[in-house]
Amino acid sequence: MQSKTFYIPPCKFILKLLIFSLLNMAIMLCLLFFFSGRNRDIHFDNRETESNLLVTGKNDHYDLAILGTSRGRVFSRDSNHQTMEKILGKKVINLSKGGGGGVMPAKIHLSHFYRMGNRADHIIYFVDPWIFFCPINNENNTFFLRDEPFEISILWDLIINRFPSQRIISYIQMIAVDDWQGISRYAAPDLDKITLKKIDPVKLEEARKHYLGLYDYDKFEYYSRFASDINSLAKEHKSRISYIILPILMKDFPGADRVDKKLKEIGIKEGVGYYNLIDQMHDRHFFYDHMHFNNNGVAHFIKTYLEQILKQENNHKLINQ
Repeated sequence: MQSKTFYIPPCKFILKLLIFSLLNMAIMLCLLFFFSGRNRDIHFDNRETESNLLVTGKNDHYDLAILGTSRGRVFSRDSNHQTMEKILGKKVINLSKGGGGGVMPAKIHLSHFYRMGNRADHIIYFVDPWIFFCPINNENNTFFLRDEPFEISILWDLIINRFPSQRIISYIQMIAVDDWQGISRYAAPDLDKITLKKIDPVKLEEARKHYLGLYDYDKFEYYSRFASDINSLAKEHKSRISYIILPILMKDFPGADRVDKKLKEIGIKEGVGYYNLIDQMHDRHFFYDHMHFNNNGVAHFIKTYLEQILKQENNHKLINQ
């Protein structure tokens, strides 16, 4: 007896495959929407966590918001956040990210901040030169969402900003996390109270070679466009924005001149503030390692530079009103 074979027309097979794929996609989207935002009732202070989403509430108003890498985040670690708010007499939210957050992660976090209905009168972006050259600080950054709860809007931001699939999948895996008190806490408290024993030229040269090994100079213009995107976001939400290159102990830091030229150009073209302080505060007593301010450095920088910059920017705003 001959076995019968069934012939399925190609168009029917394609239609069934399409329906099956759409059903699976719909189920996946339903699950993602279900888990999105389920941790929004958890709120920490900036000094308690490295997470931005667990600090960012809804419809809050801040005098000042900060963007940056770990060198910006240190302004809120331990007791530094209270010090900053006390000196400035302002309500501050710090959206900087440790682990080398670049301009692409900064755009993601600022977008979420505004999406939740929050406002900031002024944004200070503490800039490090390497964020304009290093993929590892931008689309290849594996740190900036490792302590952030799952939000489908951020997932969408990752997709439209062309983050790699590995970053997208790893963020979806944050759905399973529930120990936010542990996972988002700063892992090395009290480092800001330590003073750098000596400025070591050998370590600085090792750092120079390290950054040069990570640089992709062809990416410079691409990453610079994200700074313009951030400026557009700020303008759209009526926030003034200023860029500050923080002091760096290493002379002739790789790419610093090119970043300085670009930020001057952006400042004039897009009407944003820009201050290059890379050659200031080279006293080791202001640092706990070769990159990060200690608590004395934070307080000195705020009193000596940040407070004056905010006053200057405010006067400029009043003149132009």
